Amino acid sequence: MAEAKKSFPMLPVGHWWTLRKKFKQSIPGVVTDNYLATVLEMSVESVRANVRPFLKPLGIIDDDGKTTERAKLWRDDGHYSEVCKAIASEVYPKELIDAVPNPRDSRDAAKRWFGHHTGSGESGCGRMAALYTVLIEADLATQLNGKKTKPKERAQKKPPAKVSVSPKA
Repeated sequence: MAEAKKSFPMLPVGHWWTLRKKFKQSIPGVVTDNYLATVLEMSVESVRANVRPFLKPLGIIDDDGKTTERAKLWRDDGHYSEVCKAIASEVYPKELIDAVPNPRDSRDAAKRWFGHHTGSGESGCGRMAALYTVLIEADLATQLNGKKTKPKERAQKKPPAKVSVSPKA
């Protein structure tokens, strides 16, 4: 008997960050297809295929589309890392986490693992590996483009430069 292939979340990383930013502004009570389509500037059909199916396994929404306690913690910078680690440990098997503990440096290994265990194509495996990377890193300095960015430093006010005026001779 053939082993059943498992699926893993493929939420596009850009959508991950966009939704988190929107949730930080105001968390919706219920996440509808129209809400997602508006926030992500997508069609409702695309949301149904590429976004909504992954929010429940990540624990962001429940069966009825209501936002969960995890969603509230996810949007909070102080809890972001612990939420990502909890999602990763629930969604991904220990085998993957042990085999590819640093997916940013081993992206191809992560993609191969997802391909072998899901039977998905290159594109799907790439999306699975990208989200896996975001969750394992659990780093707010990683932004939409997936690259590490330095946190913005608060600009300090500099005292005005002294202008010396030389007397006219």
